[in-house]
Amino acid sequence: MDGAMYHCVRGRGGTWTPWRRLAGHDGATTFSGPALAITGMPDGSSQVLAIGIDGIVYHRLRRPDGSWTGFRPPRGVSTPTTGASAIGIAGTPDGSAQVVAVGLDGRVWHNVRLPDGSWTPFGQVPGPNGSDPFPAGQVRITALRDGTTHVTAISAGQKGL
Repeated sequence: MDGAMYHCVRGRGGTWTPWRRLAGHDGATTFSGPALAITGMPDGSSQVLAIGIDGIVYHRLRRPDGSWTGFRPPRGVSTPTTGASAIGIAGTPDGSAQVVAVGLDGRVWHNVRLPDGSWTPFGQVPGPNGSDPFPAGQVRITALRDGTTHVTAISAGQKGL
C-alpha cells in the first residue's frame, strides 16, 4: 500500500463499496498521516479527523449525499492550527462533534465542532486532581444519547497519576 488514507462504506444490506482514496489538504491528491478517527452523525453525515504527515490535526465532512468537504485544520489554542500525536472524535445527538487530542505538549485537549460548522476553542482537559494537565499517549472519546461524552486515555510520563 501507499500510506494514503482510504474510505469505504458498508451498506445496510451488508455489501461494501470499493476503497477510495481521500483527497488531501489544499488540493493535494491524497491525504497521508499517522492517525485518523471517524464518527457518524444524526443527520447521516460522517466526520473524519486525521493527523497529517505534518503533525497537524485536520477535519473533513462526508455529507449524507456522499459528497465531501475538503480537509481543513480546526484552529489551535493560540495558533491557526493544532498539532497532535493522537486524536478521537464522537458525534453527539445534538449534531455537534466532540474532539479530543493529545497535543504536541503531551496533554489532553478538547474542542467541539458545532452543528453550524463553527468550532469552539481547544481547552485543556484537567488531570486526575482536577487542575493539573493530564499527560497522555493515547486518547479516545464516545458520546451517549443524553449528550454526555466519555473520554479514556492512557497516561504517559509520571507514575501514580
